[in-house]
Amino acid sequence: MQKLFIFLFNNYILSFIFVGVIAINVWMYFGVGGIHDIKYVSGGKNIPDTQLYQSTDNLNNLLSKYGSQGKLYYLRYQYRDYIYPFFYGLLLMGILFRLIKPTGFNVWVFVPVLAAFFDYIENYFLRICFYDYPNLIDTKVMMASVATSLKWFFIALSFVLIIIAYINRRKKYIARNKIKNQRPNTYTS
Repeated sequence: MQKLFIFLFNNYILSFIFVGVIAINVWMYFGVGGIHDIKYVSGGKNIPDTQLYQSTDNLNNLLSKYGSQGKLYYLRYQYRDYIYPFFYGLLLMGILFRLIKPTGFNVWVFVPVLAAFFDYIENYFLRICFYDYPNLIDTKVMMASVATSLKWFFIALSFVLIIIAYINRRKKYIARNKIKNQRPNTYTS
């Protein structure tokens, strides 16, 4: 597994994944049926994926503001959102792997996989809710809401882990250079 990660997260592939995340973000926002179009037809309303909590009333209100064109745009947008978690999960996982440099299995490296997993669950239940509208089922909305909250929690945790790993890596680097630069004085007067 270690050799696979070293290969998978080398500079070139990690750079390619980073460019892929940027490209998918641009496509998700500006592509036909993207967030820009959804906001335009709904009077500035955002997508439900960005909210931390979703109630049946909130989602019902949002879908009524979307109208039929907004719902069509969102369902089209969601195809892109099935690709995106894979790329951002790999990117965050690669950054954590490169910063932590585990010698064996390290659970922290896999936290972004949980974020991507809950993103897929969120997408699935939101898609069902969009098809069920106007007869939204509370349980499905709750499942989408819980998945959204857990997605954002694990994304935030991934960033916190990246910051902690970076700080620890810098401390080790500074300590190593401090020891290197402390040479004994061999000159006698």
